[in-house]
Amino acid sequence: MTESTDTAAPLWGPMTALVLQNSPASGPRLRELPAFVRAFGEVKLAAARANGDLHVLDEVRAKVIAEAASEVAQGGLIDHFPVRLVATGGGTATNMNVNEVLAARATQLLPGDADLVIHPNDHVNKSQSSNDTYPTATKVLLVRQAYEAAAALRELAQSFHRQAEQNIGVDRMGRTSWQDAVIVPVSATLRAQATAAERFADQFEAAAQVLLAVQLGGTVLGTGVGAPEGFTAAAVDHLAEITGLPLRPSADRIDAFMHADGYAVLADTAARCASILFKWCQALCILSSGPNGGLSELSLPKLQPGSSIMPGKVNPAVPTMVMQATFAIRAAATGVGMVVASGDPDIAGHGPAVVAGLSPALTELSSVVAVLRDKCIDGLRWNKERLAALGATPFDAAIARAEEAGYDSVAGRSASTYLAAQKE
Repeated sequence: MTESTDTAAPLWGPMTALVLQNSPASGPRLRELPAFVRAFGEVKLAAARANGDLHVLDEVRAKVIAEAASEVAQGGLIDHFPVRLVATGGGTATNMNVNEVLAARATQLLPGDADLVIHPNDHVNKSQSSNDTYPTATKVLLVRQAYEAAAALRELAQSFHRQAEQNIGVDRMGRTSWQDAVIVPVSATLRAQATAAERFADQFEAAAQVLLAVQLGGTVLGTGVGAPEGFTAAAVDHLAEITGLPLRPSADRIDAFMHADGYAVLADTAARCASILFKWCQALCILSSGPNGGLSELSLPKLQPGSSIMPGKVNPAVPTMVMQATFAIRAAATGVGMVVASGDPDIAGHGPAVVAGLSPALTELSSVVAVLRDKCIDGLRWNKERLAALGATPFDAAIARAEEAGYDSVAGRSASTYLAAQKE
C-alpha cells in the first residue's frame, strides 16, 4: 500500500474547487484549525467502521476509507483542507472537502489488484449527511476544548490556594465604592478567587456534558433517511471508542437538528468566565498601581519594559493582555447566541459560525489562563508594610462602637442632617 504523505498534488476534488472558487480568498481555513479536521476524521472513521459492520460497504472499501480517515484523525494530510471555516454551503463545503480527500487517499490505499472506485459521496459519505457529520465533529472539538478550559482553571485555582497559604495572617483594607471599608484577610481574598475558578471549571465540564449527545446517524434533519437500521448506535459507539469521550446519540434527533442551544451553554460559560478574568486582572492592575502614585499593595512579576519612552517603567503586562483577550471571548459568545436564534425552521444551519468564533475563543481562554497562572499569580507578592499602613484605620472599630452607641452617634451626622444641609 502507498505510504501516507502530504504530496504537492491536492487530494481534494471538484466540489472543493467550486467552494474555493466561490468563497473569498481571505479568512481562516480548515487546515488552520487542525483539531477540527482531526475530529472530522474521527467521525468519518467511526462511520466507515459502522458501514463495514453493517455490510453497506464492501470489506475492501470500508477498510481503506477507515485507513484514510485514521490518517486524518491523527493529524495527517492537513495541507489538503483549504476550505474556509466559513465557506459557501456552510457545513456541506467542509464535509465534502473531507469526503474528497478521504476518497482520493483511500483510492491510493487500495490493493494493487482491486478494480474499485472510491466515490466521495457514494462511499465515504455512506449513511451520512453534512447535517449530522458537521455538528458531530463540532461537538467532539468543543467538548475537548471545554475540558481543556476546565483543566486550566483548576490549575489556576491551585495557584490561588498556594498564594493563600503563603499569606495566612496578612490583612488588607477592603473597599466598597473604592472607599475604605473593613479589614479582609489576603488569604480569604485568594481563596475566594480559587473558589470562583473551580466553579467555572465545574461549569465548563457541565457544558461539555450537554454536547456529548451527538447527531451522527440522523442524516437529514434527524430523520435517519439513507442510513441502515443500527447505524446510529454502531457509529456513535465507534466514535466514543475512537475519541475516548462518553458520547451518546441525541435523545430526540429532531430537536438536536432544530436547536443549537447546547453551543450557547458553553459560549455563555466562556463569556461569564471571561468577565471574571477581566475583574481579577483589573483588580491586579489597581492593587499593584504605583509604585509611588498608586496603591502598591502588591507587586507583580517584572516581565518586560512598559514604555518605549519612560525608562524603567514596568506595566502589568499579563493582566492587561488577559483583559484584552476577554473582549474577543465575550464577542464570540454573542455570535453564538445569534446562531442559536437563527437558522431554518428544521435545522440550526449556521454551525460554521460557531466553529469559527467559539473554538478560537476557547483556545484563547485556556491559553491566557495558563499564562496568568504561570507569569503572574504564581509570582505576585503582597507588600506587607504597605498593607499595614493602608489598613491602619478601617471601619471595623466604628462598626463595633455603633452597635453599642448607635449609628448616628458614631457617624456624627445622620442621613436627615445631610438632606437638611443640602436644602440650605
